[in-house]
Amino acid sequence: MGMNVFFPASLEIQEELLKAGFKVPYDKETGRKTPVPVVSSSMEGRKLRRGRLLKATDFDIKDKFAVIPEERTLIEFEVTEKGFLVIRPKPFEYHLEELGFLSVPLRLWGTWASFSLPFSAYDALLSELEEFKGENKGFYTASKGSRGRIEVYAYRGRTRKDFGIPVFGYSLGLHGLTLAEEYLREKAEENGVPEERLRYLKLGLKKRKETKAGLKVGIVWENGTPVEVTLKLSTTEPRVKIRGLYGELVGKSRGELTRTDDWYIVVNASDFVIALETVGRTFG
Repeated sequence: MGMNVFFPASLEIQEELLKAGFKVPYDKETGRKTPVPVVSSSMEGRKLRRGRLLKATDFDIKDKFAVIPEERTLIEFEVTEKGFLVIRPKPFEYHLEELGFLSVPLRLWGTWASFSLPFSAYDALLSELEEFKGENKGFYTASKGSRGRIEVYAYRGRTRKDFGIPVFGYSLGLHGLTLAEEYLREKAEENGVPEERLRYLKLGLKKRKETKAGLKVGIVWENGTPVEVTLKLSTTEPRVKIRGLYGELVGKSRGELTRTDDWYIVVNASDFVIALETVGRTFG
């Protein structure tokens, strides 16, 4: 499984680190950077500029680049008695990276966590959830991409194109990740933050009651061949406002701060399987 969880999209986490004394993301006086890390895992391996790699267990240096071998991570699917599907990503092999330059700041994005499985998992997922199949009423598809790579995803309800299917709960965070803990200890020393302060930080996110959240269930086609099943978590409301190092910052809420190492996303099992079938039929 591949994944990218963009914790820099969270003003809540940025504010928590600022309050603890971290100069996030950049201290103009010293030139020292303390970016909130992206937690990333790549099924094919990854090549990125050396300066953007914050932490990795295994990598090679080639000229100006860090080359990370393929990484393995798991995702489990569990159905509850009430018909909810609990999606549990398990980040075993991963690295931390700094986000590159973006024309639109990440705090304004809708999608901030994405997970992908090889397309070979598609039939097994449908088979496992067959009892939850229902009528394809109110489901639509949208697509994006170019140059032979197109992602088609499903959404429920005409007004939910930016969401996908409703999300009833989620929890994602930096706690329990060895590389993140090492990174924060190093940055605490650089920033003059007492290490014992780290144990009180809340660097996880969970859905608030008022959080507007959705999951885009999609398939990626490359040159007409399906290659990946994608799951993308989006949140858009409410808006949040924090005092950054150099002025006020406004963005989309990613939820409530919490201290947990539990990762999960909860959706309706029927919504999920209908969305999967809907995108699977797009190109026959």
